[in-house]
Amino acid sequence: MKLTEDRKRTFLAELARHGIVARAARAASPHSERGCINSFRDERERDLEFAADWDEAMDAARGEVESELHRRAVEGVEEAVYGGRYKESVVGTVRKYSDRLLELRVKGLLPQYRDRTHQKIEVEGGVGVRHDIKEFHEVLRKMPREDRDEMRRLLVRAQELTNGSS
Repeated sequence: MKLTEDRKRTFLAELARHGIVARAARAASPHSERGCINSFRDERERDLEFAADWDEAMDAARGEVESELHRRAVEGVEEAVYGGRYKESVVGTVRKYSDRLLELRVKGLLPQYRDRTHQKIEVEGGVGVRHDIKEFHEVLRKMPREDRDEMRRLLVRAQELTNGSS
């Protein structure tokens, strides 16, 4: 089935709601079980305006998700409290907050609370290089054992010198 302007609008509106490409494609392609995802991806490659609208929809979805994350973490959500002999009736509500979502929000906003995944290495002459720690460990695993041992010895020595030991 042809990718009409109406299907594109439906896809983009749905994508803006949640940012899930497969779900948006299914909403815009009720005739297809898989939602014609590749048709939309191909159109993104062909049509620069559609690609820009796609990016804008993803930005909107990120905003929606961030807003919901904030609501659950900071404002909290009301949950029903059940009572009665068989807990069959709602007797009140309690506001619950998500510590985990607040943690994610804080890490996103405040760099000092982020997990360290990069390490800056200063070398003589003031040249600084940033390395992804996982990538660094992968390289180390590929090195011969003697080289790893030598590197470890040099790093320990550098740390001793930094701490004032001789």
